[in-house]
Amino acid sequence: MQRILRDTQVMLGGTFESYQAKVALIHRHFPPSIGSMFALPRNGQGDTLEWWTELPGQPLVFDALTKDEQSLLLERYEQRQQSLGRLADELVRRGDSDAGESLRTLIGPAEKQHLYSLNGEPVVIRWGADMVKATAPIVTPKPAPVVTPVAPVAVASRRRSFKPLLWLLPLLLLFALGWLLYLFWPLDRYWPRWFGNDSGAVPYACREGEQGLPPEFVLIFDTSGSMNLNIAATQEDEEWYFGLSGFHQMMLRNTGNERLLSLESGTSRLEVAKDSVSHIINQLHPDIDTGLITYAGCGSPVKQGIFSFEQREQLIAGIQSLHAYDGTPLAESLVAAAGLVDGRERDATIIAFVDGTDGCGQDQCHIAAEIAQNQPRLTINVVDVTKDGLSNCLAEQTGGQVFSSQDAIEISSMLEKASAQLLNANYCE
Repeated sequence: MQRILRDTQVMLGGTFESYQAKVALIHRHFPPSIGSMFALPRNGQGDTLEWWTELPGQPLVFDALTKDEQSLLLERYEQRQQSLGRLADELVRRGDSDAGESLRTLIGPAEKQHLYSLNGEPVVIRWGADMVKATAPIVTPKPAPVVTPVAPVAVASRRRSFKPLLWLLPLLLLFALGWLLYLFWPLDRYWPRWFGNDSGAVPYACREGEQGLPPEFVLIFDTSGSMNLNIAATQEDEEWYFGLSGFHQMMLRNTGNERLLSLESGTSRLEVAKDSVSHIINQLHPDIDTGLITYAGCGSPVKQGIFSFEQREQLIAGIQSLHAYDGTPLAESLVAAAGLVDGRERDATIIAFVDGTDGCGQDQCHIAAEIAQNQPRLTINVVDVTKDGLSNCLAEQTGGQVFSSQDAIEISSMLEKASAQLLNANYCE
Protein backbone atom coordinates (compact mmCIF):
# COMPACT_ATOMS: atom_id res chain seq x y z
CA MET A 1 0.00 0.00 0.00
CA GLN A 2 1.15 3.55 -0.67
CA ARG A 3 -0.33 6.92 0.15
CA ILE A 4 -1.47 9.11 -2.74
CA LEU A 5 -2.56 12.22 -0.85
CA ARG A 6 -2.93 13.74 2.59
CA ASP A 7 -6.27 15.50 2.20
CA THR A 8 -6.79 18.61 4.33
CA GLN A 9 -9.49 20.15 2.15
CA VAL A 10 -12.32 17.66 2.62
CA MET A 11 -13.40 14.98 5.03
CA LEU A 12 -15.67 11.99 4.75
CA GLY A 13 -19.34 12.21 5.49
CA GLY A 14 -19.63 8.42 5.81
CA THR A 15 -17.51 5.91 7.71
CA PHE A 16 -14.28 4.28 6.57
CA GLU A 17 -16.09 0.94 6.74
CA SER A 18 -18.75 2.04 4.24
CA TYR A 19 -16.07 2.91 1.69
CA GLN A 20 -14.19 -0.34 2.30
CA ALA A 21 -17.41 -2.34 1.93
CA LYS A 22 -18.02 -0.93 -1.55
CA VAL A 23 -14.50 -1.79 -2.71
CA ALA A 24 -14.78 -5.26 -1.14
CA LEU A 25 -18.00 -5.81 -3.13
CA ILE A 26 -16.12 -5.04 -6.35
CA HIS A 27 -13.28 -7.40 -5.43
CA ARG A 28 -15.76 -10.24 -4.88
CA HIS A 29 -16.80 -10.09 -8.53
CA PHE A 30 -13.81 -8.63 -10.41
CA PRO A 31 -10.03 -9.00 -10.52
CA PRO A 32 -7.99 -6.50 -8.43
CA SER A 33 -7.38 -4.21 -11.43
CA ILE A 34 -10.98 -2.95 -11.24
CA GLY A 35 -11.30 -2.70 -7.46
CA SER A 36 -8.00 -0.83 -7.23
CA MET A 37 -9.50 2.00 -9.31
CA PHE A 38 -10.86 3.44 -6.06
CA ALA A 39 -8.33 4.70 -3.50
CA LEU A 40 -9.21 3.83 0.09
CA PRO A 41 -9.56 6.51 2.78
CA ARG A 42 -7.58 6.18 6.00
CA ASN A 43 -7.21 8.16 9.18
CA GLY A 44 -3.67 9.54 9.16
CA GLN A 45 -1.49 11.37 11.63
CA GLY A 46 -3.32 14.08 13.51
CA ASP A 47 -6.66 12.69 12.27
CA THR A 48 -5.85 13.91 8.75
CA LEU A 49 -7.70 12.11 5.97
CA GLU A 50 -5.39 10.15 3.64
CA TRP A 51 -6.04 8.29 0.38
CA TRP A 52 -4.17 5.00 -0.16
CA THR A 53 -3.82 2.50 -3.02
CA GLU A 54 -2.45 -1.02 -3.46
CA LEU A 55 -1.04 -0.18 -6.90
CA PRO A 56 2.73 0.30 -7.29
CA GLY A 57 4.29 3.18 -9.16
CA GLN A 58 4.42 6.97 -8.96
CA PRO A 59 0.98 8.62 -8.61
CA LEU A 60 0.53 11.29 -11.31
CA VAL A 61 -2.34 13.76 -11.34
CA PHE A 62 -4.39 13.85 -14.53
CA ASP A 63 -3.15 17.29 -15.57
CA ALA A 64 0.49 16.09 -15.40
CA LEU A 65 -0.10 13.53 -18.17
CA THR A 66 0.40 14.01 -21.89
CA LYS A 67 -2.66 14.24 -24.14
CA ASP A 68 -2.22 10.63 -25.29
CA GLU A 69 -1.81 9.41 -21.71
CA GLN A 70 -4.92 11.32 -20.65
CA SER A 71 -6.96 9.80 -23.48
CA LEU A 72 -5.81 6.27 -22.64
CA LEU A 73 -6.49 6.78 -18.93
CA LEU A 74 -10.02 8.07 -19.59
CA GLU A 75 -10.66 5.14 -21.93
CA ARG A 76 -9.66 2.65 -19.22
CA TYR A 77 -11.76 4.54 -16.70
CA GLU A 78 -14.83 4.32 -18.95
CA GLN A 79 -14.29 0.61 -19.60
CA ARG A 80 -14.24 -0.13 -15.89
CA GLN A 81 -17.23 2.09 -15.24
CA GLN A 82 -19.16 0.08 -17.83
CA SER A 83 -18.13 -3.16 -16.09
CA LEU A 84 -19.42 -1.78 -12.78
CA GLY A 85 -22.68 -0.78 -14.43
CA ARG A 86 -23.23 -4.29 -15.79
CA LEU A 87 -22.46 -5.80 -12.38
CA ALA A 88 -24.88 -3.41 -10.65
CA ASP A 89 -27.64 -4.37 -13.10
CA GLU A 90 -26.92 -8.07 -12.59
CA LEU A 91 -27.04 -7.75 -8.79
CA VAL A 92 -30.39 -5.99 -8.97
CA ARG A 93 -31.68 -8.67 -11.34
CA ARG A 94 -30.66 -11.34 -8.81
CA GLY A 95 -32.62 -9.56 -6.10
CA ASP A 96 -29.65 -7.94 -4.32
CA SER A 97 -30.85 -4.40 -4.90
CA ASP A 98 -28.93 -2.93 -1.95
CA ALA A 99 -25.59 -4.08 -3.37
CA GLY A 100 -26.57 -2.97 -6.86
CA GLU A 101 -27.57 0.51 -5.71
CA SER A 102 -24.38 0.76 -3.64
CA LEU A 103 -22.31 0.11 -6.77
CA ARG A 104 -24.27 2.65 -8.79
CA THR A 105 -23.07 5.42 -6.47
CA LEU A 106 -19.59 4.78 -7.92
CA ILE A 107 -20.68 5.18 -11.53
CA GLY A 108 -20.32 8.55 -13.19
CA PRO A 109 -18.09 10.68 -15.41
CA ALA A 110 -14.48 11.13 -14.38
CA GLU A 111 -13.78 14.17 -12.22
CA LYS A 112 -10.35 14.93 -13.61
CA GLN A 113 -9.18 16.90 -10.59
CA HIS A 114 -9.64 13.72 -8.53
CA LEU A 115 -8.16 11.29 -11.08
CA TYR A 116 -4.63 9.88 -10.85
CA SER A 117 -2.55 7.54 -13.00
CA LEU A 118 -0.31 4.80 -11.56
CA ASN A 119 1.57 3.02 -14.35
CA GLY A 120 -1.33 3.86 -16.66
CA GLU A 121 -4.02 2.56 -14.29
CA PRO A 122 -6.79 5.01 -13.26
CA VAL A 123 -7.17 5.69 -9.53
CA VAL A 124 -9.88 7.96 -8.11
CA ILE A 125 -9.70 9.86 -4.81
CA ARG A 126 -12.52 11.73 -3.03
CA TRP A 127 -15.05 9.36 -4.57
CA GLY A 128 -18.54 8.95 -3.18
CA ALA A 129 -21.39 11.35 -2.54
CA ASP A 130 -20.79 11.98 1.14
CA MET A 131 -18.05 14.59 0.89
CA VAL A 132 -18.26 17.80 2.93
CA LYS A 133 -15.92 20.71 3.38
CA ALA A 134 -13.59 20.47 6.33
CA THR A 135 -13.71 23.18 8.95
CA ALA A 136 -10.95 24.14 11.29
CA PRO A 137 -11.62 23.14 14.90
CA ILE A 138 -12.51 25.93 17.31
CA VAL A 139 -9.84 26.20 19.98
CA THR A 140 -10.71 27.96 23.21
CA PRO A 141 -7.60 29.60 24.65
CA LYS A 142 -6.68 28.40 28.09
CA PRO A 143 -6.33 31.02 30.83
CA ALA A 144 -2.80 31.83 31.87
CA PRO A 145 -1.76 29.86 34.96
CA VAL A 146 -1.70 31.73 38.24
CA VAL A 147 1.78 31.56 39.78
CA THR A 148 1.95 31.81 43.55
CA PRO A 149 5.15 33.55 44.64
CA VAL A 150 7.45 31.38 46.75
CA ALA A 151 9.32 32.87 49.65
CA PRO A 152 13.14 32.66 49.29
CA VAL A 153 14.86 29.97 51.32
CA ALA A 154 18.00 30.69 53.28
CA VAL A 155 21.20 29.27 51.73
CA ALA A 156 22.35 27.59 54.90
CA SER A 157 18.99 25.85 55.29
CA ARG A 158 19.13 24.53 51.65
CA ARG A 159 22.59 23.04 52.16
CA ARG A 160 21.49 21.21 55.27
CA SER A 161 18.41 19.77 53.48
CA PHE A 162 20.53 17.95 50.85
CA LYS A 163 22.91 16.18 53.21
CA PRO A 164 20.50 13.30 54.10
CA LEU A 165 20.03 12.61 50.35
CA LEU A 166 23.70 12.11 49.49
CA TRP A 167 23.36 8.34 49.99
CA LEU A 168 21.08 8.24 46.90
CA LEU A 169 23.87 9.40 44.58
CA PRO A 170 25.42 5.91 44.02
CA LEU A 171 21.99 4.50 43.21
CA LEU A 172 21.37 7.25 40.66
CA LEU A 173 24.74 6.54 39.03
CA LEU A 174 23.93 2.82 38.80
CA PHE A 175 20.55 3.61 37.28
CA ALA A 176 22.15 5.92 34.69
CA LEU A 177 24.73 3.26 33.80
CA GLY A 178 22.02 0.63 33.37
CA TRP A 179 20.01 2.92 31.13
CA LEU A 180 23.02 3.60 28.90
CA LEU A 181 23.71 -0.13 28.62
CA TYR A 182 20.09 -0.73 27.64
CA LEU A 183 20.26 1.92 24.92
CA PHE A 184 23.63 1.12 23.37
CA TRP A 185 24.69 -2.43 24.27
CA PRO A 186 23.83 -5.03 21.53
CA LEU A 187 21.64 -7.20 23.76
CA ASP A 188 20.14 -9.01 20.82
CA ARG A 189 23.56 -10.45 19.97
CA TYR A 190 23.90 -12.25 23.31
CA TRP A 191 20.28 -12.87 24.32
CA PRO A 192 18.38 -13.19 21.02
CA ARG A 193 15.65 -15.27 22.63
CA TRP A 194 14.43 -12.28 24.61
CA PHE A 195 15.68 -9.30 22.60
CA GLY A 196 16.09 -10.56 19.03
CA ASN A 197 13.70 -10.76 16.15
CA ASP A 198 12.21 -14.25 16.21
CA SER A 199 9.92 -13.73 13.24
CA GLY A 200 12.00 -15.95 10.96
CA ALA A 201 14.29 -15.16 8.06
CA VAL A 202 14.65 -11.48 7.22
CA PRO A 203 13.41 -10.72 3.69
CA TYR A 204 16.24 -10.08 1.25
CA ALA A 205 15.12 -6.51 0.61
CA CYS A 206 15.25 -5.74 4.35
CA ARG A 207 18.83 -6.92 4.92
CA GLU A 208 21.64 -4.41 5.15
CA GLY A 209 25.33 -4.88 4.57
CA GLU A 210 25.15 -8.40 3.10
CA GLN A 211 27.63 -9.29 0.38
CA GLY A 212 25.85 -12.48 -0.73
CA LEU A 213 23.92 -12.94 -3.96
CA PRO A 214 20.18 -12.26 -3.94
CA PRO A 215 17.85 -15.29 -3.93
CA GLU A 216 16.81 -16.77 -7.25
CA PHE A 217 13.12 -16.81 -8.13
CA VAL A 218 11.04 -18.86 -10.55
CA LEU A 219 7.28 -18.67 -11.03
CA ILE A 220 5.28 -21.67 -12.27
CA PHE A 221 2.18 -20.18 -13.89
CA ASP A 222 -0.62 -22.69 -14.43
CA THR A 223 -1.98 -22.36 -17.97
CA SER A 224 -3.98 -25.59 -18.01
CA GLY A 225 -7.50 -25.56 -19.43
CA SER A 226 -9.12 -25.57 -15.99
CA MET A 227 -7.77 -22.05 -15.40
CA ASN A 228 -10.50 -20.81 -17.77
CA LEU A 229 -13.16 -21.77 -15.22
CA ASN A 230 -14.80 -19.27 -12.88
CA ILE A 231 -12.69 -18.53 -9.79
CA ALA A 232 -15.46 -19.96 -7.58
CA ALA A 233 -15.47 -23.37 -9.33
CA THR A 234 -14.97 -26.39 -7.05
CA GLN A 235 -13.15 -29.65 -7.73
CA GLU A 236 -16.55 -31.28 -8.23
CA ASP A 237 -17.47 -28.60 -10.79
CA GLU A 238 -14.19 -29.15 -12.59
CA GLU A 239 -14.62 -32.94 -12.78
CA TRP A 240 -18.20 -32.52 -14.03
CA TYR A 241 -17.24 -29.95 -16.66
CA PHE A 242 -14.30 -31.85 -18.13
CA GLY A 243 -16.24 -35.10 -17.97
CA LEU A 244 -18.58 -33.74 -20.64
CA SER A 245 -17.85 -34.27 -24.31
CA GLY A 246 -17.47 -31.22 -26.52
CA PHE A 247 -20.82 -31.94 -28.12
CA HIS A 248 -22.53 -32.29 -24.74
CA GLN A 249 -21.02 -28.97 -23.58
CA MET A 250 -22.33 -27.29 -26.74
CA MET A 251 -25.83 -28.68 -26.18
CA LEU A 252 -25.92 -27.51 -22.56
CA ARG A 253 -24.60 -24.12 -23.60
CA ASN A 254 -27.27 -23.70 -26.25
CA THR A 255 -30.03 -24.69 -23.83
CA GLY A 256 -28.83 -22.21 -21.21
CA ASN A 257 -27.64 -24.70 -18.58
CA GLU A 258 -26.98 -22.52 -15.53
CA ARG A 259 -24.20 -24.64 -14.06
CA LEU A 260 -22.18 -24.69 -17.26
CA LEU A 261 -22.74 -21.02 -18.01
CA SER A 262 -21.70 -19.99 -14.49
CA LEU A 263 -18.45 -21.94 -14.86
CA GLU A 264 -17.68 -20.30 -18.22
CA SER A 265 -18.58 -16.71 -17.26
CA GLY A 266 -17.52 -14.18 -14.66
CA THR A 267 -13.99 -13.73 -13.37
CA SER A 268 -11.84 -16.72 -14.29
CA ARG A 269 -8.97 -18.27 -12.38
CA LEU A 270 -6.66 -17.15 -15.18
CA GLU A 271 -7.72 -13.49 -14.88
CA VAL A 272 -7.12 -13.50 -11.13
CA ALA A 273 -3.73 -15.15 -11.62
CA LYS A 274 -2.63 -12.64 -14.25
CA ASP A 275 -3.54 -9.61 -12.16
CA SER A 276 -2.10 -10.98 -8.91
CA VAL A 277 1.18 -12.12 -10.46
CA SER A 278 1.66 -8.86 -12.39
CA HIS A 279 1.10 -6.89 -9.19
CA ILE A 280 3.76 -8.89 -7.33
CA ILE A 281 6.34 -8.72 -10.12
CA ASN A 282 6.13 -4.93 -9.98
CA GLN A 283 7.02 -5.07 -6.28
CA LEU A 284 9.99 -7.47 -6.45
CA HIS A 285 13.34 -6.13 -5.30
CA PRO A 286 15.28 -4.75 -8.31
CA ASP A 287 18.18 -7.15 -7.67
CA ILE A 288 15.99 -10.22 -8.16
CA ASP A 289 15.48 -11.74 -11.60
CA THR A 290 12.29 -13.65 -12.39
CA GLY A 291 12.13 -17.01 -14.15
CA LEU A 292 8.83 -18.06 -15.71
CA ILE A 293 7.55 -21.57 -16.50
CA THR A 294 4.22 -22.15 -18.26
CA TYR A 295 2.43 -25.25 -19.56
CA ALA A 296 1.95 -26.56 -23.09
CA GLY A 297 -0.43 -29.41 -22.47
CA CYS A 298 1.16 -32.64 -21.26
CA GLY A 299 4.28 -32.04 -23.35
CA SER A 300 7.42 -30.39 -22.07
CA PRO A 301 6.71 -27.23 -20.06
CA VAL A 302 7.72 -23.93 -21.63
CA LYS A 303 10.73 -22.14 -20.15
CA GLN A 304 9.74 -18.59 -20.98
CA GLY A 305 13.11 -17.31 -19.74
CA ILE A 306 14.69 -15.37 -16.89
CA PHE A 307 13.79 -11.69 -16.81
CA SER A 308 15.83 -8.90 -15.23
CA PHE A 309 14.48 -5.78 -13.56
CA GLU A 310 14.76 -3.90 -16.87
CA GLN A 311 12.67 -6.59 -18.61
CA ARG A 312 9.76 -6.64 -16.17
CA GLU A 313 7.47 -4.64 -18.42
CA GLN A 314 8.09 -7.23 -21.15
CA LEU A 315 7.48 -10.05 -18.65
CA ILE A 316 4.16 -8.61 -17.46
CA ALA A 317 2.99 -8.04 -21.03
CA GLY A 318 3.79 -11.67 -21.80
CA ILE A 319 1.86 -12.89 -18.75
CA GLN A 320 -1.16 -10.80 -19.70
CA SER A 321 -1.18 -12.43 -23.15
CA LEU A 322 -1.13 -16.04 -21.87
CA HIS A 323 -3.95 -18.43 -22.78
CA ALA A 324 -5.05 -21.54 -20.87
CA TYR A 325 -5.60 -24.90 -22.53
CA ASP A 326 -5.10 -28.68 -22.18
CA GLY A 327 -3.40 -30.59 -19.32
CA THR A 328 -1.42 -29.88 -16.14
CA PRO A 329 2.23 -31.07 -16.28
CA LEU A 330 2.97 -29.83 -12.76
CA ALA A 331 5.64 -32.44 -11.96
CA GLU A 332 7.60 -31.73 -15.16
CA SER A 333 7.28 -28.01 -14.49
CA LEU A 334 8.85 -28.46 -11.05
CA VAL A 335 11.82 -30.21 -12.65
CA ALA A 336 12.15 -27.40 -15.20
CA ALA A 337 11.88 -24.67 -12.56
CA ALA A 338 14.42 -26.34 -10.26
CA GLY A 339 16.80 -26.56 -13.21
CA LEU A 340 16.81 -22.76 -13.52
CA VAL A 341 18.17 -22.16 -10.00
CA ASP A 342 21.04 -23.29 -7.78
CA GLY A 343 19.36 -24.19 -4.51
CA ARG A 344 22.56 -25.59 -2.97
CA GLU A 345 24.99 -22.70 -2.50
CA ARG A 346 22.40 -19.99 -3.04
CA ASP A 347 18.85 -19.46 -1.76
CA ALA A 348 16.04 -19.96 -4.25
CA THR A 349 12.25 -19.74 -4.21
CA ILE A 350 9.72 -21.32 -6.55
CA ILE A 351 6.13 -20.10 -6.37
CA ALA A 352 3.67 -22.54 -7.93
CA PHE A 353 0.45 -20.71 -8.83
CA VAL A 354 -1.81 -23.71 -9.46
CA ASP A 355 -5.41 -24.90 -9.48
CA GLY A 356 -4.89 -28.55 -8.63
CA THR A 357 -2.58 -31.53 -8.97
CA ASP A 358 -0.54 -32.98 -11.84
CA GLY A 359 -2.82 -34.12 -14.63
CA CYS A 360 -0.26 -35.82 -16.84
CA GLY A 361 0.34 -39.07 -14.98
CA GLN A 362 3.28 -38.04 -12.77
CA ASP A 363 3.76 -37.73 -9.00
CA GLN A 364 4.55 -34.13 -8.10
CA CYS A 365 5.03 -35.03 -4.41
CA HIS A 366 7.84 -37.47 -5.29
CA ILE A 367 9.48 -34.83 -7.49
CA ALA A 368 9.29 -32.28 -4.64
CA ALA A 369 10.96 -34.77 -2.27
CA GLU A 370 13.83 -35.26 -4.73
CA ILE A 371 14.23 -31.50 -5.11
CA ALA A 372 14.38 -31.10 -1.31
CA GLN A 373 17.15 -33.71 -1.12
CA ASN A 374 19.24 -32.35 -4.01
CA GLN A 375 18.63 -28.61 -3.51
CA PRO A 376 18.21 -28.01 0.25
CA ARG A 377 18.21 -24.21 -0.12
CA LEU A 378 15.29 -24.27 -2.54
CA THR A 379 11.82 -23.52 -1.12
CA ILE A 380 8.53 -24.07 -2.93
CA ASN A 381 5.54 -21.95 -1.93
CA VAL A 382 2.12 -22.96 -3.26
CA VAL A 383 -0.71 -20.56 -4.12
CA ASP A 384 -3.75 -22.77 -4.72
CA VAL A 385 -6.90 -21.17 -6.15
CA THR A 386 -9.06 -24.25 -5.52
CA LYS A 387 -8.75 -24.73 -1.72
CA ASP A 388 -8.52 -28.51 -2.32
CA GLY A 389 -4.95 -28.89 -1.04
CA LEU A 390 -3.97 -31.41 -3.72
CA SER A 391 -0.51 -29.88 -4.15
CA ASN A 392 0.29 -29.01 -0.54
CA CYS A 393 3.05 -31.64 -0.55
CA LEU A 394 5.25 -29.35 -2.66
CA ALA A 395 5.54 -26.91 0.23
CA GLU A 396 5.61 -29.61 2.91
CA GLN A 397 8.58 -31.39 1.30
CA THR A 398 10.67 -28.22 0.85
CA GLY A 399 9.81 -26.20 3.96
CA GLY A 400 7.60 -23.79 2.07
CA GLN A 401 4.12 -22.44 2.74
CA VAL A 402 0.66 -23.07 1.31
CA PHE A 403 -1.79 -20.27 0.56
CA SER A 404 -5.28 -21.22 -0.57
CA SER A 405 -8.38 -19.20 -1.41
CA GLN A 406 -11.02 -18.59 -4.05
CA ASP A 407 -11.37 -14.90 -3.22
CA ALA A 408 -9.58 -12.63 -5.70
CA ILE A 409 -8.40 -10.04 -3.18
CA GLU A 410 -7.24 -12.73 -0.75
CA ILE A 411 -5.28 -14.45 -3.52
CA SER A 412 -3.42 -11.22 -4.28
CA SER A 413 -2.61 -10.85 -0.58
CA MET A 414 -1.52 -14.49 -0.31
CA LEU A 415 0.80 -14.16 -3.29
CA GLU A 416 2.37 -11.16 -1.58
CA LYS A 417 3.00 -13.28 1.52
CA ALA A 418 4.40 -16.11 -0.59
CA SER A 419 6.84 -13.59 -2.13
CA ALA A 420 7.77 -11.90 1.16
CA GLN A 421 11.48 -12.82 0.88
CA LEU A 422 11.67 -11.17 -2.53
CA LEU A 423 9.73 -7.93 -2.18
CA ASN A 424 11.17 -4.45 -2.47
CA ALA A 425 12.19 -2.18 0.37
CA ASN A 426 8.64 -0.91 0.93
CA TYR A 427 7.92 -4.29 2.53
CA CYS A 428 10.39 -3.52 5.33
CA GLU A 429 8.65 -0.37 6.56
